[in-house]
Amino acid sequence: MARYENLSVGQLQVDNIVNGTFSAWPFPHRKLFVDPGGILSDYGMDDVYLTLTAAEEAAVANQHDTVYIVSGSTSLSLTAELAWDKSYTHLIGCCAPSTIANRARIFNSGEEIANLLNISASGCVFQNFYIFQGGSAATALGNTTISGGRNYFDGVHFAGMGHVTASAETGAFSLKLDGAEENKFANCTVGVDTAVRSGANSQVILDSDAHRNEFVDCKFLSASSVTTAVMVNLADTSAALRYNYFKRCLFANWSLNHTAGGKLAACFKTPPSVQTNDLIIQDSMLVNITEWQASDRGNIWVLGSVGTAGTAGVGSSGQSIEPS
Repeated sequence: MARYENLSVGQLQVDNIVNGTFSAWPFPHRKLFVDPGGILSDYGMDDVYLTLTAAEEAAVANQHDTVYIVSGSTSLSLTAELAWDKSYTHLIGCCAPSTIANRARIFNSGEEIANLLNISASGCVFQNFYIFQGGSAATALGNTTISGGRNYFDGVHFAGMGHVTASAETGAFSLKLDGAEENKFANCTVGVDTAVRSGANSQVILDSDAHRNEFVDCKFLSASSVTTAVMVNLADTSAALRYNYFKRCLFANWSLNHTAGGKLAACFKTPPSVQTNDLIIQDSMLVNITEWQASDRGNIWVLGSVGTAGTAGVGSSGQSIEPS
């Protein structure tokens, strides 16, 4: 089958219209296009697929194959969990890099899909797309689970708990790092502030010794009618090891008229007797969240200029470190 290394539409090439550091590679790689709206159908292209599942299955692991989502008025729909298990295989959205509700869209059409995207691969780049878990079933709890390591995420919106049914469930989440290590998230958005959370759930779950993961310039969004929901939850005493790092991040919880019931009590939840781990927060801000951690576990480290909207100071559970 013929293969096109450079897709051209008029004077534009994919490597020119895809925004971001990793849109052009310094070595040959296969390009696969997912085109749910049929935009490319008139160009006689090979390696064009209507579903993301078909494109991922066609990619070859360890070859730096890249799957491009062609944005448009039609979104992609998943009918089952997508397993991204091919290392050094990348997923890039061809759309404006808005970082919130990007127009390269992946939705849930199965309603009862427990988790939309399961990433066990390592060494992959994920960039510039929106994945939305809006299943109306109580079992549609998760958006994305990552167990792989050393992946890079740039401008991805992990939008979990997009329906009030799931957002009432304790185990619901937008992003779960299950043993994941040394992943970096830059300019990403986690969560939504449109479906109101009424359960004690979390936008991010750390589990199975997840460690050395970095969040830089990321937004964590929420809307809540209860105080017990959190942004980041350490699932158990061995949830994280060594450190996880949050730099210039915004943790913003929306509550109608800033009512007391919708103001989160804490950003992080850590169980007692947790093994040695550190949550390092640099130049970040809480909005409509009382403090970093409700119970002082001795593992919250706050560096630099830290803002907490609506409260005085950073809360008793944070240890402040002045930058050198």
